[in-house]
Amino acid sequence: MEENFTYINDNYIVEEELCTVAGITKNELTDLIQNHLVPDASYVITKIVKITSPLNDEFLSESTEKYFNKSCISLIQKNKNIQDPSDYKEEFKNKFIQNLVNHPDKTFAYGNIFKENIPNAEKLDEAFEEEWEAYCNGIYGICTLNSSEEEIVKKEIAVKKLIHFNTEYSGKTLTKDELDELITLNEEFNEVAHKFAPYQRALSSRGKYLDKILDQNNLNHLVKKY
Repeated sequence: MEENFTYINDNYIVEEELCTVAGITKNELTDLIQNHLVPDASYVITKIVKITSPLNDEFLSESTEKYFNKSCISLIQKNKNIQDPSDYKEEFKNKFIQNLVNHPDKTFAYGNIFKENIPNAEKLDEAFEEEWEAYCNGIYGICTLNSSEEEIVKKEIAVKKLIHFNTEYSGKTLTKDELDELITLNEEFNEVAHKFAPYQRALSSRGKYLDKILDQNNLNHLVKKY
């Protein structure tokens, strides 16, 4: 339990501190989140305190603390004066598409969205809307280091390449070239991905597609530690 608190406290910023550093009020932060100008909290920790005494009475108190990706600091400074929230979504979408289309391994991303290097416009819009919703809900504050358009694209591709590699080689003895490829995939994933909180690590993309196959191939020293 303690290691989860330590990880979140070390890697995220609490709501009150975020507002202080960014120079805004909690109400202003709420407005930014509701207008999709800043992602929602990535973790919420609820604490329940129970007090009892020999008088057979008890007192219960519950408190919650929201934790945000630290990239929200600069994002607030950038977006707090935007009048039309749709401007930011359009900017985000353009950067997302640009990073996706220009990625050398783009064909791994989002199923069969590319045909002869030209993206299917309808499927591209669907993929973006799904990613935008995940971004606004704070999911990419968990999955990626900085929750940026570039990292979202790179993580999608890194995960899909790992899934492909696992499908081909999981349970097999790897050759030197295959081991080198796995090491490269590990580096690509770590370039953009968080470690995930300990309680969610095993079921995360890191736990399922990277930690396990590194361990199977005696590359435990490459598994990210806390």
